[in-house]
Amino acid sequence: MSRLVDLRFGFALVAVVEAVYALIGLLPPSVIAEVTGWNINPDGQWVVKLLAVALASQALVAWVLRHRPHRGVAAGLAFYQLGSATVDWLVWLTIPGVFATTQAKAGVLVAIPTHYLIGLLLILGIRASRRYDTTHQM
Repeated sequence: MSRLVDLRFGFALVAVVEAVYALIGLLPPSVIAEVTGWNINPDGQWVVKLLAVALASQALVAWVLRHRPHRGVAAGLAFYQLGSATVDWLVWLTIPGVFATTQAKAGVLVAIPTHYLIGLLLILGIRASRRYDTTHQM
C-alpha cells in the first residue's frame, strides 16, 4: 500500500493517464469518434483540442515533478481528478443523450472510478508525506 500512496507513483500515474487522454483528444475528429464513440460538432472539436492541450500540460508537469513531487501541486492534481470524475457523472445524469454510444458509456464507466481512485491516492500520498516529514524532523 505504501507504494500506491507514494506521491512519486501518483505523479507518474497522473502523467501517463492524462497523456493518454491528451493524445486521444489531439487525434483527428473522425478518429476521435471511432475511438471514443463521442458525437462531436465542430465547436466541440475545438473544445476537445483545448482540453487535450490542458491535459498534456498537466501530464508534463506531473512527469517533470515525479521525482520530487510538491504537495501543493499534488493537491491541485487531486482536485482535478476528483472534479473530473464528478463532472462526468453529473453530466451523464443531467444532459440527455450524452455518452449515447456503447463506447462512450464504457469510456465514462472506466473514467469515473479511475479518476476518483487517482484523486484518493494523491490525497493519501499528501497525508503520508506529511506524516513522514513530521516523524523525520526530530
